[in-house]
Amino acid sequence: LYRGGDLDKGIAACTSCHGPKGLGNTLANYPRLSGQHSEYTVLQLKAFRDGIRKNDPNGMMRDIAKRMSDEDMKAVSEYIAGLKG
Repeated sequence: LYRGGDLDKGIAACTSCHGPKGLGNTLANYPRLSGQHSEYTVLQLKAFRDGIRKNDPNGMMRDIAKRMSDEDMKAVSEYIAGLKG
């Protein structure tokens, strides 16, 4: 998911905004994800999905998170935890 997304679910690759190493893009307000604890990332994805977290430009992360299963969130969060930026 991080590198290739999921075309069938309409999930964009995380790397397209957060970069291949998870360094983010400060000019576009895309945060650094590299090395983030997987438990924290899962909580944030669920908060986006549930509409609790709303600080994403144009609802981008809310839209993506709504398309993700809990298993998707766990898998991508574990991948992010292993990124070294």
